[in-house]
Amino acid sequence: MTLGTLVAAWGAVAVLFLAWAWLAGRRPGRPAVLVLLAEAAALALFAGLWFGSLGRGGWLLVFLLVGALVSGAERGLRAALTAAPAGPELRGFALGVVRYLAAGALLAWFLG
Repeated sequence: MTLGTLVAAWGAVAVLFLAWAWLAGRRPGRPAVLVLLAEAAALALFAGLWFGSLGRGGWLLVFLLVGALVSGAERGLRAALTAAPAGPELRGFALGVVRYLAAGALLAWFLG
């Protein structure tokens, strides 16, 4: 796996994350864009480690778990602090997991 491949994978995931935010009705400002770019870079590096050392198998489960961890941390803490109803938080959690599965599919295609 070359640096160019990793950068291309990062770019694809960054575009996915930015489009996801845009389609969700959020217009990310500069700080949010930087966070999304950093998140995409961290995920691309994690995927590079996964596909570079352990191969192609199991990527679906890996990105399902990573998506559940990230979405659970985001939504769970917010729900616990605000005592919000569970319905919208569960929908947001599921969409967050789907976002990571879509990113995992892109990364598997680029790096796998």
